[in-house]
This record gives sequence, C-alpha cells and structure tokens, in this order.
Amino acid sequence: MLRNCADCGQIFAHPVNKLCPSCTKKQNEMFEKVKEFIRMHPNATIQEVVVETGVEFDKVREFIDEGRLKIVPIDVVFRCQICGAKLSSGRICSQCQADLLLKGERLEEPAEDNNSKRGKVHSLERRSRESRRHD
Repeated sequence: MLRNCADCGQIFAHPVNKLCPSCTKKQNEMFEKVKEFIRMHPNATIQEVVVETGVEFDKVREFIDEGRLKIVPIDVVFRCQICGAKLSSGRICSQCQADLLLKGERLEEPAEDNNSKRGKVHSLERRSRESRRHD
C-alpha cells in the first residue's frame, strides 16, 4: 500500500508502517538513546531525559504512552486513557477494564429475538416468489 510518511511526508510502500524506512530508523535511534539514558539514570525526570538525549518531549512521552519503555522517568504520571484516573502503570484503570469486559460480553450474547431472522427469510422467500411471477 502506498502512503505518505507521518513524519516527513515522503511516499513509501508498506502495508502497516506509518513511517518511511528513514524515519523509522531515526525513531528507533531516538528510542535507544532515551532507553539507554533512563537505564543509566533511573531517577531522571522527563525534562532531564529531554535535555540529555536531545529527543523532544512529545517523542519521549510517545515512547512512554506506547509502553515501549520498561523504565520511565520518575515524574511521569500515567492516566487512564478512558476516564483520566491516575494509574501506577498501564493504560486503562481496572474499573474501565471491567466495564469494557461487561460491554464485550453483552455484545457477544446471541440475540433473543427470532423475528429478525424470520424477517430476512420471509424477505428472501417473497423475492423468490416475485421473481417467479415475472418469469
């Protein structure tokens, strides 16, 4: 699939990636810089990571939000991506996870209403009769 790179706008072909090979390489290099700095300085703040690595704040935050960094700066606050509640780690709080599970179970339950099936069959039968009349 042809697409434009989300960073530089260059056209490239890839079915999944949003970044061209060049920007992917640059992003991976930035990630490695950030990861190594945090590994060497586990008590660093996010601002210290930005200053010392030269990687922009938004990019460091993106690495954190994606869950790519196992060790994060000490001043990073995680928030539930649904309700905004503070978290110690992860992306979704336990309450929102439970709500999503309940909603998912409700969606998977088979429909109790047999009329919808009968309506479809009836419609097909009627079409079949109508087409025979016109022949």
